[in-house]
Amino acid sequence: MVFCASSVAAFALLYAAWSAAAMEDSCAARVRTEAGWVCGACAPGGDYASFLGVPYAKQPLGELRFQELQPAEPWDGCHDASQPGPVCPQRDLFYGATRRPGLGREACIHANVHAPLQQLPGAGAAGCARSPRALLPVLVYAHGGGFGFGSGDPDLHGPQYLMGDNVVVVTFNYRIGPFGFLSLNSSSVPGNAGLRDMVTLLRWVQRNIKNFGGDPDDVTLAGQSAGAAAVHALTLSEAAQGLFKRVILMSGTSTRSFYSSSPLYAQLVAQMFLKQLGINATDPEEQHRRLIATPLEKIMDAHRVLQDIFGLTAFVPVVESPHPGVETILGDDPEVLQSQGRGKDIPFIIGFTNNECQTFRPRFEEIDIMSRIVDQPLVVMPPSATYVTPPAEVPEKIGKIVQRYFNGAPNLNKFIKLCSDSYFVYPALKLAEMRAANDGAPVYLYRFAYEPDYSVFQEALRLKYRGAGHSEDLTLIFRANYVLGDRTLSPRDRKMTDVMTTYVTNFMRHSNPTNGVAGWPPVSSKLQYQNIITPDLITTEVSRDLRSMMTFFDSIYSNSS
Repeated sequence: MVFCASSVAAFALLYAAWSAAAMEDSCAARVRTEAGWVCGACAPGGDYASFLGVPYAKQPLGELRFQELQPAEPWDGCHDASQPGPVCPQRDLFYGATRRPGLGREACIHANVHAPLQQLPGAGAAGCARSPRALLPVLVYAHGGGFGFGSGDPDLHGPQYLMGDNVVVVTFNYRIGPFGFLSLNSSSVPGNAGLRDMVTLLRWVQRNIKNFGGDPDDVTLAGQSAGAAAVHALTLSEAAQGLFKRVILMSGTSTRSFYSSSPLYAQLVAQMFLKQLGINATDPEEQHRRLIATPLEKIMDAHRVLQDIFGLTAFVPVVESPHPGVETILGDDPEVLQSQGRGKDIPFIIGFTNNECQTFRPRFEEIDIMSRIVDQPLVVMPPSATYVTPPAEVPEKIGKIVQRYFNGAPNLNKFIKLCSDSYFVYPALKLAEMRAANDGAPVYLYRFAYEPDYSVFQEALRLKYRGAGHSEDLTLIFRANYVLGDRTLSPRDRKMTDVMTTYVTNFMRHSNPTNGVAGWPPVSSKLQYQNIITPDLITTEVSRDLRSMMTFFDSIYSNSS
């Protein structure tokens, strides 16, 4: 039998309509978003549903590659939200076997929403949804990955531990690497596309989360590592005002951080990137046109070169210049904005681990960081300090760092200590100190040092160390599904996940991690923190050694001029 083209087209339309209707009939958990219906999946046990890979904007393809995200295009029928969507284009330098492999696709802009079943309106064919109740507090979480890799997907960010506490959880992807953080200081590529994506996602949550049973007026924004640094930046941004009530920063800040938001750094990276791509044009609009026409593979190859030059992070948030028609996300240095009182009315939890950079050891060995220090001593300077220090003072400060941390005998363990203090511990303590001085909303500080019976990152990265490395607190709040598989936690680890998730959900509901129970006071002039070694509440004042470290890095950031 021969079909004409019109018959084939008609058959295709009928089949699509039939498939959509069949999905609707078989959908166990169905929710209406502003762009159309989404069909999620009930979790094993039937107490919550997950809606994965839900587009929260139009995919930034072609001419939209570096532009601010546009509204998602409506779809007919019911969008299949039972499986994770693609990750964004990336080369992973950290997570390794903790997540599914994949280079990713540019059509990666999606959210994952996890909600208790009783919150969902209506019922699917399987009848697992029930009548909605009062709206629940919402956790929106921004993933880490040095602004260049990672995703919000449940391979590392499974919601299981949190869902028993009757909250709605949203994780998401945002543009990373050059797609998210290249700046040409122009209206076409102003930089901070990844931060703009986060603002777009938060606005999407405001418009849509009620349909999942969440309260748009009770959003807690959390992030870890680069995600935490981005979240902190959003607390300082007028563009994000009113989109969330409180924040949780896990091992990351935007002040005195592991990256520099200086426009001079952004310009240097952009020039290196364009050179790698063979783009010699000097006009930003012509550069933009050439970038739009460049294949994804070439862009990723150029990014790979820069990652190897800089070690972990290359493209990062930047202080923006104003451009017509562009909403400014970060209009000044984060420390300046912080000192002006931006975000001081937002309650914070700020955390760090006691052995942060141990989990970066494989990458440091791969790039032979110790040889790099010999060849280029500037490597030991905190990036954010480098661009605020007069060039004449840099050698003296490098010498002070080398003397304090290496004492004439440099080795990788000593560098890991420097990395931990410089990139994570000092910035967390300093931000807490700055916030306490601003006399605003409460700030709760923690140091995470719990050693689990089964360490996700030590297992996945084949490491062995004492204490808690970077991201290990995260694995007791979100379930690392890809590594854990069907593994059951030990009773001791299970108890610790209950404690950590209770801190989070108490904070979501009460802006206090212990709901007023004595034992975790907010930061004051004493700069005390919760020392999370066991499930017990242990409040500790910053030690003499930590105070000495803070005084030292204060001197690195101060200038004699």
